[in-house]
Parts: sequence; structure tokens; C-alpha cells
Amino acid sequence: MNINKKIQYRLLSRNIRYAYIEGMAFCFMLGTTIPYLGLYILRFNGPEELVSLIASAQPVILCIFSLLAASFVNSFQKKKPVLIPASFLVRIFVFLIALIPLFPKPWHAWMLFIMWSLMYIPWAFSNLSWSPMMSNIIPDEMQARFFGTRNTLTGVTTLLGTIFTGFILGKMPFLPGFSLIFIISFAGTIVSLYYLNKQIEPLVPDPGETKKQYRTHNCPLFQFDFKTTFSTFWDPIYGKIFGLTCLAIFIFHIGYSMAIPLFTLRQVQQLGLDNSTIGWIATLTGLAALFGSYIGGRASNRWGYRYVLLFSTMFSIIPPLIWALTPKLPWLYLASFLWGLTGNAYMICFLYMVLAVSPFKDRSRFVAMNTVTGNLAGALGPIIGMFLIKIPAVEIQGSLLIASLFMFIGAIFSFLVAKKGNI
Repeated sequence: MNINKKIQYRLLSRNIRYAYIEGMAFCFMLGTTIPYLGLYILRFNGPEELVSLIASAQPVILCIFSLLAASFVNSFQKKKPVLIPASFLVRIFVFLIALIPLFPKPWHAWMLFIMWSLMYIPWAFSNLSWSPMMSNIIPDEMQARFFGTRNTLTGVTTLLGTIFTGFILGKMPFLPGFSLIFIISFAGTIVSLYYLNKQIEPLVPDPGETKKQYRTHNCPLFQFDFKTTFSTFWDPIYGKIFGLTCLAIFIFHIGYSMAIPLFTLRQVQQLGLDNSTIGWIATLTGLAALFGSYIGGRASNRWGYRYVLLFSTMFSIIPPLIWALTPKLPWLYLASFLWGLTGNAYMICFLYMVLAVSPFKDRSRFVAMNTVTGNLAGALGPIIGMFLIKIPAVEIQGSLLIASLFMFIGAIFSFLVAKKGNI
């Protein structure tokens, strides 16, 4: 199958509108969860190690199952038949998490950890199919701008979810507030699924193909076809720049993901901030993320992903340094704003730069390898941080400085990408 440009442009405005609505509805849930995962664990009286473990669970699961599912997803020329069932399963887990307060209290923290981790198994299938589907729907010359605008709009609802959660946690007892947060989040994800299903891929059969030939070959749901997936690094056209990009992201993302749970531990355990203040910090980060997504997308569309990757990684080094060196709230607010601004510009590159350094055929394998690279780093970061904070001479503040060092080295490799790349 190939993209029919006439159909692509005829459906473009409708598909873009549905993609915006779908993303905004889904990302309300991300605003209620991601910034508060560590806080949920601590309020459930879970051990502090679980704060780092739940942060590393997502990348570990995505890393493993992206490798296992790459061949299966790549065998589908149209990605929607994979995307919709997997997305539905993700939403079921959101609903199940809302029921955690109904169980005995000693189970709460571990149930959240287990359910949140298992949710990323179907999420891996969604991730591998969604990005290639959107690359089929959106013309190449519009993709960076589309993703930047979409991320800005989804950032609005992410921010609303963050504000809503901070308000609920500040006004209600924790357990009923937790359930209310996740039930409303689940409702948003169902709206998201409806609009996700309404999007149409503009693919038409090649000569000799029938409309039912959605798959290039049959393969099992999970397949240990690692050799083919890793061969993306040796692609004669894209392999070199793809490999250098993955290396830059891998090193930088270790520090980036290490810093996130350390921020929570610094806020709760060392500075003793209350729920409302933590909520304001998360809100400020989310507000800055709106600008980061918009600026990152527009800049990527105009100058290329490589320069956005370079400058976002360079300036992302500053917030962990501030958190490590001062307890003063004005500086911490500034660090949170800068973290949201630069972090979301970086995430544009982390998530979508792969579409610019991969071919139309076998794109799911490149997405899988990009996912594995970033999420392996995302798993290592919190685990490294968890061990570092146990060292008396290092603790939380020293760990934040080490996270900045990883990010600095990643920024150096981002400079090499900007110097040698053409993306």
C-alpha cells in the first residue's frame, strides 16, 4: 500500500481536527497522573524506592514490549487495526486504577505500581502504531508543525488535569479524591478513543493488491525478531544519522528521567512542601510546557529537529542544578518553568524526530528502536538515582548534580547531530 496524496489532502483538515480533539481528551489523564505518581505512592504510604521504580516501570515495559511487538505492528500496512484495540486496553487500566481505594490499605501503593506498569504493555502497541499512522495522515512538510501544535493543545488539557488534581488533593480526603481523579480521567480517555477511531489513513492498495491485504506477512503477536529491528542502525541511507540521534537521546534521557523522581523526593522529603505548593509547581511546569511544545514544533518545522534538540538539551541542564543548590521557592518556580519549557521542546524531538530519519517502509521498526533507546535510558535513570540517594555523600542533591552531568554529555552529542545531520 502507498499514500494517496489526493485522499490525504482531502481528508487532512478533518483528520487534523479529530487528532487534536483525541489528543486533548487523552492528555487530561496524563495531567492527573504523571506529575503526581510519586506523590500518590508516598500518600499511599509506599516506600520511597517505589517512587523511582514506578518512574522506571514505564520505560522498562515499553522497551521490552516495543522490541517484542515491532514485527507484528510492522506487518500491518494500515496501523489502525492494531491501534484501536490496544488503546482500548490502556483505558481499561485507567478505570481499574480508580478502584484501588476499595482494597485493603497495605495493597494500595503496590497495586498502583503493578497496574500502572501493566498498562504499558498495550501502550507499547499503541505507540508503535500511532506515530506511523500519523506520518501516513499528515504530509511530511507539515508534520513538525502539526505535532508542535497538537502538543500545545494537549498541553492545555494536561495543564487543566494538573490544576484539577492539585485542587482535588488540596480540598478532599486523599482516597476518595484519588478515585474521583481517575474516574474523570477515564471518561476523558473514552472520548479520546471515539475520535481516534474516526481518523482515516489515506492508504490505497498497490497494483495487484486487494483492499484486504493490510498485512505484508503473518507473524505472532510477540516475536523475538531482534536482528531485523536492530538492523535499522545499519540502514544504508538513514542508519548513521539515526544511530547518532539515538545515542544523543539515550545519554541525555538518562539524566532527564533521573531528575524527575528526584524532584518529587526533594519537594516532599527534604523541603516538606505541602500538596498545594507541589500542585502549583506542577501547574507552572505544565504552563511552560505549552510554550515549549508550540515553540519546539514551529522551530522544528522551520529549522529542523536537530537545532531544537541541541538548544532544548542545553537549557534543560539548568533546572536540576537549581533544585540541587537552593531551597528558595522563587528559584524553584523558575526552575520548574524552565523545565517545562525546554523539556517539552526536547520531547518533540524525542518522540517525532524518528519520522524524519526513517523510511516509509519499515517505519514501525525505526519507531520501535527509537522507543527502546529512549525508554531504556528512561528506565536506567530512576534506578541510578535510587541507588545514588542511598550514598551518604551524594543523597538527593548530589544525585541531581549527577543527572545534570548526564544531560550535559547528551547535549554534546546533540551538538554533533546538529553539526552532521540534515533533519
